[in-house]
Amino acid sequence: MKNTITTSNDLSQIMIVVPCALTVVGIMHQLKTEPGIKDVINIIKHIDDAYDEILKKPYSMVILNISNTSKQLADEIRFIKWCRKEKPNITIVIYTHNHKVSILKYLSSLGIRVIISQYELPSIFMELLVESLSSSIALYSPMIKKILQEQISGELTVCETQVIEQLFLGHNVTQVAHHLGRDIRTVSAHKRHAMEKLGLHCDKDLHVFGCELTGN
Repeated sequence: MKNTITTSNDLSQIMIVVPCALTVVGIMHQLKTEPGIKDVINIIKHIDDAYDEILKKPYSMVILNISNTSKQLADEIRFIKWCRKEKPNITIVIYTHNHKVSILKYLSSLGIRVIISQYELPSIFMELLVESLSSSIALYSPMIKKILQEQISGELTVCETQVIEQLFLGHNVTQVAHHLGRDIRTVSAHKRHAMEKLGLHCDKDLHVFGCELTGN
């Protein structure tokens, strides 16, 4: 029997966090082709409003836009991290026209299991949403797979995340080691491994990427 998205699939509420009204219309059109969907969708235009809304209902899935603009991107990344901490059971589906390799790898490193290009056919969007209900592996649309070239190195570890986020703030390795109370060689290793996973080749790449993610 074909798997469909219904409340019986433990998908009781869907939140769409997308600022573009036209994109939302497209997503809604696709979702409403599935039985049991039309009454459980909440549309949020501004990501700042999503925090309170997500605490009000037992959302099972968030469909989230990822922008090209640094300020919006920083807000979206911040929201993802918050969701991963406060609502770890929610499935986050990234629906994006941002095809930058380092951004896509960073999203993967944060544990995002579903990333779909906005340029894919509608049928692919629905197939991946349905598959995400029963899959424990990361799911990427064909365009995203091609961009990443199957070179996803895995999620950043907790230590790597702590180090890389300190570096994003403009601290050097010595300062990070002091702040985190770790040996400088350990911090350097965490930095190197994190950069490899994100596809960053030098400190300049790291700085530019950090500015993108923090909106600075």
